[in-house]
Amino acid sequence: MNQKTSYRWVILFLFVFGTAILNFGSLIFASRPADVMEMYGMSQAQLTAVSTVSQLPGALLSVIIGNLLDRKGVRKITAIMLAVAAICMIWRVFAGSYVELFIITLLAGAFFLPISVAAPKCIGAWFPPEEMGFSMGIYGAAAGLGTTLAFGLGNLFPSTKAAFIFIAGGYVLMLVLWLLLGRENPVAAGADGAPAAPPAAPKGAVGLVAKSKYMWMVMICGGLSVGAALLLNTYLVNAFVAKGLDPAAASGVATILNIALLIGGVISGMVVSKLGLYNAPYIFICVVGAALYYLAYMLPISGLTYVLVFVGGIIISGSIGVNMARIPLLTMTGDFGPECVGTAAGMNNTSVGICAFVVPVIVSSVFDQNYTGIFTIFAVFLVICAVVGGILLPELGENGKLAKSLKAGSK
Repeated sequence: MNQKTSYRWVILFLFVFGTAILNFGSLIFASRPADVMEMYGMSQAQLTAVSTVSQLPGALLSVIIGNLLDRKGVRKITAIMLAVAAICMIWRVFAGSYVELFIITLLAGAFFLPISVAAPKCIGAWFPPEEMGFSMGIYGAAAGLGTTLAFGLGNLFPSTKAAFIFIAGGYVLMLVLWLLLGRENPVAAGADGAPAAPPAAPKGAVGLVAKSKYMWMVMICGGLSVGAALLLNTYLVNAFVAKGLDPAAASGVATILNIALLIGGVISGMVVSKLGLYNAPYIFICVVGAALYYLAYMLPISGLTYVLVFVGGIIISGSIGVNMARIPLLTMTGDFGPECVGTAAGMNNTSVGICAFVVPVIVSSVFDQNYTGIFTIFAVFLVICAVVGGILLPELGENGKLAKSLKAGSK
């Protein structure tokens, strides 16, 4: 049940803050590449691996976590796992080797999973359908906020250890905020006026969601868009250094890009909510955004480079958020009900986890320092997203045929 209460903004803030902290903690490595690689004796491939490994647990545990949240509720499970994630990040401050750093970052990502998995379920429950694009656009921009802060502040820390202390403090703050402000999804009142228990996921919910071909389309778009974004972020500074920029200027390009992602995530959500359509905007987002990124790298360095990066970032930011906004709306297809949205979000996060780790690691191993190849494969991934999420997936917006037919049938 979507109750349009002001508290929905508090719930949204919690997930935005949590996602920003997660991305800040992951991309801190890529924002300080020379220092981190020297400190732990890393190669470029290892830097990419440790920058993306926090996403890997999503490939293994998201469906389990999503189903658990559907059955047991969000608040308690999330609080317990956030506490362990905070302990891991405090432990990471004292990591003495690359292997230890890798393992701790992996564990922290695993225990922080409820923030990623529960977001579509909770936001979908607290916000009405007509605000889904906007609210999920804001949530989608949280990743851009985290990476913007990582690249903008990363080199300001006196040492990598100091950065780790700051991140650990952010994880502890997230736990405190959740304990103080986190609530279960709003539910209808029972016959006695007291809140009724939220509907639990039916037995076999995982199989039910897995049978939906539309769920798999959303998973393809979710995985490739996040994997491609992380791939580019881990390469961006070194790629523009190779083009002739000094490290500070190259970090500036990364900062500009991620500021654009932050702004664009909100704008894209507003646009799809205003239009009541997802597919046509999604094609534009993926194709035009990828083309501008590609041109920004391929053309000679000039003022136009910064313009292309900024405009491309604003456009392409919706490739993640707009797609994620579809998850609560997939119930319109009749493949599964609202009580299975947590499981659906878990499946999407599984795809994101696989692609966010495997795609950057495999691509970086194949292309190494072939930066033209990196930008090319990035564009290919986004075109695939455009085809799957803009052509093959049914329109789930308020002004689409499916929504209109459902409204007509309910009258």
